[in-house]
Amino acid sequence: MNSEFLGIGGFIVLIVAVFFLLYNYFLNRHFAFAKIKSQQEIAFPLRLQAYERMALFLERIKPSNMFTRFSFENLSIQDLQSAVISDVKNELNHNIAQQIYIEPATWDKIVLAANSTANDINRSILESNNLGTSKEIVLQILRNQNLSSLVLIDDALKSLKQEIQQYF
Repeated sequence: MNSEFLGIGGFIVLIVAVFFLLYNYFLNRHFAFAKIKSQQEIAFPLRLQAYERMALFLERIKPSNMFTRFSFENLSIQDLQSAVISDVKNELNHNIAQQIYIEPATWDKIVLAANSTANDINRSILESNNLGTSKEIVLQILRNQNLSSLVLIDDALKSLKQEIQQYF
């Protein structure tokens, strides 16, 4: 009788242990799934917003779009240079936190495009210095669409679009 009681008790302990392990396994799995789902619900919208903001940034630093945002007619050439460079740098600094959500290679392309844009426009202003007014310089820059930064901006936009398609 005593050995039967021990056998039944051992069997019950074994069943309870198996039940506990299965319960623990499924409970941990459920919590892991819930954690991943909540991260996706939070991170995906933020990541999408980062892509949107950086696409907008790249469009804003194109010379044709940049020069329409501020009045340059009454600016001196030095003020025009300063305004253009500070506009690109301020736009980049305003969006600097978006690099958290964007792949490092794509972010590097964005920074390269921004720096190249500032340098290209600055160089174009210096080369066109003999034209006279800042309005004439801006018109000359807008007519000359051979800026290397435009290619870099388009490349960064293409990388952003490819990255978005990868995640969404």
